Amino acid sequence: MTVHVPYEPSAQELNHPLNRLNEAIDHLKEEHALLQEALQEVYEKACAIRQEEDLHLLNYKLRTLRFTVMEFKKVLSEHSKWEETELFPMAAWYFGNDMEVFTIMEHEHDQAERRIDAFLRLANEKPIPVGHADAMQMASQLLQAYAVLKNHFKEEEEILVAFADRSNSFGY
Repeated sequence: MTVHVPYEPSAQELNHPLNRLNEAIDHLKEEHALLQEALQEVYEKACAIRQEEDLHLLNYKLRTLRFTVMEFKKVLSEHSKWEETELFPMAAWYFGNDMEVFTIMEHEHDQAERRIDAFLRLANEKPIPVGHADAMQMASQLLQAYAVLKNHFKEEEEILVAFADRSNSFGY
């Protein structure tokens, strides 16, 4: 009976750009999963704001939402920086520099971050207690950011995986 030893790739094979790109795409998926969990928490808290009638509870929920959003923004910014400095340049090098899709992906990140920043700015500017109308306006900023990011994470993965799969099928 023949015993099959697992294939051990060489150092050169491990450093092949496609292997590094596939690792980066796996990393992207892991980060997106964590970001989506945090984004879901922001969404649920924003929805709770929109449903709250009691002014005291509304303001308490706004304060806790603000801290949740600040943490989410920090993680999203780190993720965005990694994409811009590592993932997108690697993918652009591999697939060609003329890929406008990366510019679109960065624009979507910027759109969502502007909405998040608008929420944080309003949360810092509005006098306490915040009224219902202002709270609705603030929550709406986050719901718009949620919609952009929810779709963005999915599309970003689909696009990069499709490019990598196409490259794999051509053997480069």
